[in-house]
Amino acid sequence: MSTHELKTFSATYDWAKTWRDLPWAHDEATLFLAELCAKRKPGRALDIGCGAGTDSVYLAQRGWDVTALDFIPRALEFTQARAREAGVSVTPVEADITAWRADQPFDLVLDHGLLHNLDPVRHAAYRQTVLHALADDGDFILLHWHPLFPGQGNGKMGPRRVSREEIRAFFAPDLQERFYAREEFEDLPDAVGGGMTQAYYWFRRNQAQRQPAVLLAQVQATLGRHKVDAARLLADAGDSPVAARLAAPDLLSRLIGPGRLGISHQVLEPAEAMQRLREWSAQAGVDPHFATNLLQLFMSVDHGDICGTQPKCPQCEVRFCKRQRYR
Repeated sequence: MSTHELKTFSATYDWAKTWRDLPWAHDEATLFLAELCAKRKPGRALDIGCGAGTDSVYLAQRGWDVTALDFIPRALEFTQARAREAGVSVTPVEADITAWRADQPFDLVLDHGLLHNLDPVRHAAYRQTVLHALADDGDFILLHWHPLFPGQGNGKMGPRRVSREEIRAFFAPDLQERFYAREEFEDLPDAVGGGMTQAYYWFRRNQAQRQPAVLLAQVQATLGRHKVDAARLLADAGDSPVAARLAAPDLLSRLIGPGRLGISHQVLEPAEAMQRLREWSAQAGVDPHFATNLLQLFMSVDHGDICGTQPKCPQCEVRFCKRQRYR
């Protein structure tokens, strides 16, 4: 950690008489946590930069096995005291997130404002730690500040403001945004740069990147369900493009983009889509010709129009697609 970070946060915690005195104290659980708890059974949760302990206690009260991590001892004292008052327990870990490694994966990793206070030279280590800690089917929830208006500075004390595009690119291709929300604060102290947009992210593993062979198998299973003999059509095509008619010139861009398969984390121009698909195939160790022809059949009007301009999601086996919302 940098000396600046340690001095700044230590001074704030030394000044605070109770957790409510902390500038980042909050009574309500971080956005998306309530919905996440309603969607999945309690598991292992990691609260990085636990701060005032609100989220750690909230999760523990709902049956989660919570590890509360912070590099300031007093933050852990506040969190443990609040947990005792609530009749629950959390596991405290005093550590710098960029130098710590989880010994087991977590079903939930939560960051309520740690990343935007990190020195950028440590961002790569932070990212590596989060990805290492997150289970294959885990959820990652992040709170981060964005500019309130274009060109807004960070203020003397930070936090650092970045755009939504920068956050998504930072975690791509490994994580895919599932939900996003924002709220604006127009009048904050000058020391933190005045107003800001507070953004909330809910990420999950990008399975197109993590399990490309499984993704293509799901596509093949869907074609089979729709009585499309993909094996014969691909064999007949040989080294040539498969005969497939698409309903829109940008359909491949839609299919591989962030709104469906997540092969690309941003919306591409039609002319860029084929090249991105080839790059993904090469990176995934998949024959680019096979992947291209298979997905052309998947979109083709002549072969069921399965993933066309109006995708047939209820009859689709591609569970990795974002349109399925991982349900």
